[in-house]
Amino acid sequence: MCKRVVIYARYSTDQQNPASIETQLDLGDSFIAERGWKLCGTFVDAGVSGSSFETRPGLQAALTGAREGAYDVLLCLTLDRLSRHLEHSAKVLKLLHFHEIELWTVYGSSQVSSMELGLRAVLNNEMLEQVRYRTREGMKTVARKGRVPGGICYGYSIKKVIGADGDPIRGLREINVDEAAVIVWIFKQYANGFSPDAIAEILNGQGIPGPRGQAWRGTAIRGHRRRGTGILNNQMYIGRLVFNRLAYRKNPVSERRVSRLNSPEQHIIQEVPTLRIVQDALWKRVKRRQASPRHQITTSGRMKLLSASTPPCSSKARVARSDSAYGH
Repeated sequence: MCKRVVIYARYSTDQQNPASIETQLDLGDSFIAERGWKLCGTFVDAGVSGSSFETRPGLQAALTGAREGAYDVLLCLTLDRLSRHLEHSAKVLKLLHFHEIELWTVYGSSQVSSMELGLRAVLNNEMLEQVRYRTREGMKTVARKGRVPGGICYGYSIKKVIGADGDPIRGLREINVDEAAVIVWIFKQYANGFSPDAIAEILNGQGIPGPRGQAWRGTAIRGHRRRGTGILNNQMYIGRLVFNRLAYRKNPVSERRVSRLNSPEQHIIQEVPTLRIVQDALWKRVKRRQASPRHQITTSGRMKLLSASTPPCSSKARVARSDSAYGH
């Protein structure tokens, strides 16, 4: 009997090499040709975690094909390409068995049994948890040394320094002069009565790029005080690095990451005075306004402020004249 086969291929994140998809498909094609089977289609999920299920369009399309009886064998390179989650792996195999479809892997060169899938799913899940643990603890170590363990926040650039071993020292930052002037301006306008939405509107109107080159939004400026998010709550601007404030977990229903506040004793706090942009007096003015129950302004007041304000110029010539606004 000539089996009808579909190949499922996946790679985890957009940081990994997309060419791995091509490799998986090529190996699958060779595997099918050696057995004289017929390739009926391919399903791909690029840059998607193996711990997801509902949010993988390629996998869901393959399972829809199974329900419709479109093939006899689902083939993947290894089981971790199919899933790294025990519950999801068992769900996939149960559905395939119900529709009398076999699950094969190129690596194992055989049909996958329930026992093999269960054992490998447990191992894959444990490996995933270990990777998460090592990554998080490594980031904590970086933070304790006064370096930034995450991405680049607005106002800073990567500081390139080569260590004694010849490798770059990761996590070092330096002030971006142009962006720092914008930050100080934002703090001043908010302290003087502007709403975050009004500030964003002015910046966008002047064509000043926001974080990651995108348009400014009031939510990016406002953030969340308790969680320490947003421009107005980023303690890095007063020379204080705060890490591990939040813990992230995936909601098993929505498969979306949600954040939860860690207890204060879990926070890692390091003073980094060389990265200060906002002076204490201005920072305290902003905090006082945030704490005030009447910190919102009226529509008429907002329009008055809009007409009276001039945002910072993005050119280095004019920004340089406002260097005294923040510490270096």
